[in-house]
Amino acid sequence: MDIIFYHPTFDTQWWIEALRKAIPQARVRAWKSGDNDPADYALVWHPPVEMLAGRDLKAVFALGAGVDSILSKLKAHPEMLKPSVPLFRLEDTGMGEQMQEYAVSQVLHWFRRFDDYRIQQNSSHWQPLPEYHREDFTIGILGAGVLGSKVAQSLQTWRFPLRCWSRTRKSWSGVQSFAGREELSAFLSQCRVLINLLPNTPETVGIINQQ
Repeated sequence: MDIIFYHPTFDTQWWIEALRKAIPQARVRAWKSGDNDPADYALVWHPPVEMLAGRDLKAVFALGAGVDSILSKLKAHPEMLKPSVPLFRLEDTGMGEQMQEYAVSQVLHWFRRFDDYRIQQNSSHWQPLPEYHREDFTIGILGAGVLGSKVAQSLQTWRFPLRCWSRTRKSWSGVQSFAGREELSAFLSQCRVLINLLPNTPETVGIINQQ
């Protein structure tokens, strides 16, 4: 089994050694321009077209939560990857916890009106502002995958009304689920804060602006 690896910024040697240790029967090498030797699998992030084009690969693994960089190149260079080659992405390698922290921090920022108080601070002014009511501060999660599930779990602790939208209906406890394009407008209509966790694909680009 031959594996080729490419990442423009990662410590390539660390990855090569880790892969060799985890899969001792595999021959792992860093891909460089001009390397056209056979390979079974490719581990990549923003790969050049020439890395994948013309190869008889069994699968390509994207080293991130999205595959939009590969899909966009495929659109311009369809010869980059055979249609039969599976394309995989990472679901959560620590990103879930990071997304939870970011989502909670931003929701609380707007709920406690820190932006309005910052404006007052910049003008050396102080005036208590009316508080928002939690029951009227509905949070919408656009995209109900692994990251969306984790964000919903973290926000439930703060007792905000929660709703999610995805292609298929979810049965998350305490979260109102909307599914399909026909329910997108209803989902958006009550959201005070919208958290967009949709992947960047041809089906999702401009999805909100279309309304």
